[in-house]
Amino acid sequence: MSEISTFHTGTAPDAPAGLHLIACTNTNARIGFDPFIEHNAEIIALRVQCEPLSSETNAREISIDLQPDSTEFILSNLIERTTYNATIYAITEEYLNENHCHDVAHLPKKLKPSDWLSKNSLSFITSGCEPASQINICQATTEAIQLKWILPKVYGSTKYINQILHWKLEHDGEEHSVELDENVTQHTIHGRLPSGLYKISLDSIFSVKINLEDDNDETSRKEIRLTTNQSATVRFHVPVICEKPEIYVTAYTKDTIDLAWNKPNMFSIIDHPEKLNEQLKIHRRLLGYRVDIDEHKQIKLEGNQCNCILTECQPGQVYKVQLFVRTIVQNEYMNDMINNDTSDVDKPDETPSEPLSVRMLKKDDILRSFRANFEFNPHESNENTTKQRNEVQSLGKINVQWEVSDSKNISHFILQWHSSKDLSIQHKIVAANETSLTIDSCDEKYHYVIEIIIVTNDRNRLQYEPLTIPIPGEPDAPNLWLVKTSDTNFVVEWSEPKSYGIPIIGYQLFIEGKKKGDIIQVNLRRAEISSRINRTYQVNVCAITNNPLRSRSVMSQTLTVITTPTTSLIPTIYYNNDDGSPTSFDRNVARIIPLKIESINEEKLHIDWTSFLPTAEIRAYYIHYTCLNNGEIQTMKVSKRFRHSVLRGLRPGFTYGIMIMAADKNGGVLYTSDKTTVQMNAPPNAPIVAISERTTTHVKLEWRPAASYGEITVVGYQIFVNNRLAAILAHDQLTYTLTNGTPCDIYTVHVQALSNDKNIVSPMSRGVQFSWPGIKPGTFRRMNDGQTGTIIVAWEHPQLEDEMEKLLGFKV
Repeated sequence: MSEISTFHTGTAPDAPAGLHLIACTNTNARIGFDPFIEHNAEIIALRVQCEPLSSETNAREISIDLQPDSTEFILSNLIERTTYNATIYAITEEYLNENHCHDVAHLPKKLKPSDWLSKNSLSFITSGCEPASQINICQATTEAIQLKWILPKVYGSTKYINQILHWKLEHDGEEHSVELDENVTQHTIHGRLPSGLYKISLDSIFSVKINLEDDNDETSRKEIRLTTNQSATVRFHVPVICEKPEIYVTAYTKDTIDLAWNKPNMFSIIDHPEKLNEQLKIHRRLLGYRVDIDEHKQIKLEGNQCNCILTECQPGQVYKVQLFVRTIVQNEYMNDMINNDTSDVDKPDETPSEPLSVRMLKKDDILRSFRANFEFNPHESNENTTKQRNEVQSLGKINVQWEVSDSKNISHFILQWHSSKDLSIQHKIVAANETSLTIDSCDEKYHYVIEIIIVTNDRNRLQYEPLTIPIPGEPDAPNLWLVKTSDTNFVVEWSEPKSYGIPIIGYQLFIEGKKKGDIIQVNLRRAEISSRINRTYQVNVCAITNNPLRSRSVMSQTLTVITTPTTSLIPTIYYNNDDGSPTSFDRNVARIIPLKIESINEEKLHIDWTSFLPTAEIRAYYIHYTCLNNGEIQTMKVSKRFRHSVLRGLRPGFTYGIMIMAADKNGGVLYTSDKTTVQMNAPPNAPIVAISERTTTHVKLEWRPAASYGEITVVGYQIFVNNRLAAILAHDQLTYTLTNGTPCDIYTVHVQALSNDKNIVSPMSRGVQFSWPGIKPGTFRRMNDGQTGTIIVAWEHPQLEDEMEKLLGFKV
């Protein structure tokens, strides 16, 4: 018998288990692998095939052949940010014979599957990055620009480091920037921003691989930045009227509600959005009203309607009623003082009232209706009231009416009322068979609150919703100011005064107490008045109404207008008030009035010209002062017996040009002083504070020097952390660093400027609030007594300051 021989036939090699990406750049990849393990079948070559996973890319397939003992390979000319699939094949002699090929080069590009063909695959993505995208301008006003964007994207070995936001006013603007954490997707640029086009750019900073060396090698990387650009047009948006409308319930039944209101104030004065210490006078025109019920739009009304009736209400239901006032800015009076966005010029603003809750009567309530209305007393007039101003005059009466369903069960009624002026409650008991009451109302321009209490025969007191009745009255006095003067005329402007139930139909100007011209249309706010040079004019204006009992408003304050040009202070001619003929003025007699000005406080100046020797022709002095910040011109009359006075009501920090003028009996200007410019003292501006650095070990804040005015200078800064004084710094120290903070705790920092006057400090800066970076560990505690030799501990989940960070593990 022959010997038995044992042999092993060959099989395909085992595929490598360690196929991995060693390094990757935007266009190249270095891949390593463990050797194939042969099983009596010799590997004669290795082939690598690489193809993109997506057919949408223009990437081409790559095929390379390697030596059998190779353990890594490099793929070149790849496309960045593309996912590839790399497959490595072990080619044996048996595979060549199976495919009838004598050499590896004769194999097709796509290898046919076979039991003799071992392979392993690896998917990877080439490196690359995309900048932040879709910068959205959420808001762009003179107070802030709000931005939102989508974070950058990174691929492969590229690392995203951080981002820097830049902004600059297109023309002659200083570029500003702020460094942001890598996970921030929004930022608000605060400050007093001038109107104009802002160029905004967001730099996304990346660390990219530049070779295929080990990633631990710092020289294998470099920083790049990709910029996303956007522009934002900052325009001043005039705020809505400052006064909210007030809506009143004047009557109700079981299914109706009567509402009334007064026209709110259409005039306001605001700080200029771009120029420090300047103001804007805003005129608004009323477009109409809207009444919302339970936050649903219900009724639109014209501007001349100040009442409405809600019908089809459900008994016992509670309704939330709100009045919206629709207004628009009268841009023709803005004098191009602001660059208002033309796209918003015709867009009305809406100002809501406070919500008013009204509870309807129930079906089984004894009271069926309750209503009141105001009625003027006959023969009442402004003249009569003026003559008897020291007596309390009843301007009219309130008629109150009610209906009940079962008068037999009623003992009597109690009516209570009070005025919003004095709040003293009055009451009257009314018999059960009465259904009306008249209340004398003395408090013009206020409102009366009226309540009804039904007392039943069994002494139960049933109370119901009160009524509120606005009492009409004459309009308030208009504000009046000077716009400009010239050699032949001057222009005055006035505000629409607040009215109280009596419509205004126009305005009447008065010069020297006499009517000037016809009634001016109600929609106009300016008048041009002819004048002569070197004269003084006393101007007033009042509002005219359509009610003969209250035919006009209170007269405005007297505006004194002096027409002496400030460029030629010594008058050479003046006009006689009687015949208008010019009279020559003796230049040899004309003198400059010496003027001395001393500051009393932030709002007062002492004006002195006692060294001036008056002449017999002088009948009065006028202090003529112009605010250089807002152009407002004012004049104060001083008796000829005095040569000194105090200017009051000046604004801190504002600059004024002041002159003294002496006038004769006809208002002609005889002598003037030189024009003196004075800046009022004022507290320094509040510093604008920002965070410049924020790490786990420290937070650094910085600010610009606070602006100061007049004789006030900044000598230092106080730092408050969580409302506690933390430090006092010198005037040239414009940064402060906090250390030893507790991770995740909230800190609020304020900065206040100190001045050389210990009694004058700046307002507090806007609070800068932040949470301290880092991880706040949870409570650590022991779970057992340790007597078994084992100690069991537990801890709460830690708090991460940055929610985007991931917790990797714990170390005990």
